[in-house]
Amino acid sequence: MCGLLLVSCGFSPTQSSSIHEPNFESLSGSFAIWMPADVEQNDEIRPGTCVGTTRDIHFFFARGNGVYWLVQYCELSEPDVNKLTDREILDQARHEALASAFGILKKETEITLNGYPGRHIIADSALRTSGMEKPDGAYKARVFLVGNRVYRIATYVFNNNSMDDFEKMDVFLESFILLKQ
Repeated sequence: MCGLLLVSCGFSPTQSSSIHEPNFESLSGSFAIWMPADVEQNDEIRPGTCVGTTRDIHFFFARGNGVYWLVQYCELSEPDVNKLTDREILDQARHEALASAFGILKKETEITLNGYPGRHIIADSALRTSGMEKPDGAYKARVFLVGNRVYRIATYVFNNNSMDDFEKMDVFLESFILLKQ
């Protein structure tokens, strides 16, 4: 039954089944997710690069002791969506996710969420030192293209954290669901 539920939600049956129920919801962002810490920035909108162009990005951010949890999304214009393939959009989203985390890609997997294309990214990251030193933590992210919206769900854990924090990374990423509009 759990496997069927996960597949119907767009998750692969090979993924962990230790998904927590979402405890944070954004109606404007049309998503819900399990946040392991209190959200500090709730739909803070700021300009940033999203798929190669500066545009408004919606941020939802939480942190713990050496752990960051992030959900963000941006809207692409119709010309942007029409001039780029889904693969090109996701390639750019992955590139920007790695750049923002000072990440070095270790593994990338194509995934879907409710039929929408996405990527699962695993990287070493030098976020703590802003890329000035060798990697000091683990970075995992998922990017999805949902219509004209690009979502990034990301988490970063410093190397000196407990194993529990590393295990929460996948649970956090897997808990992301789209709300019906």
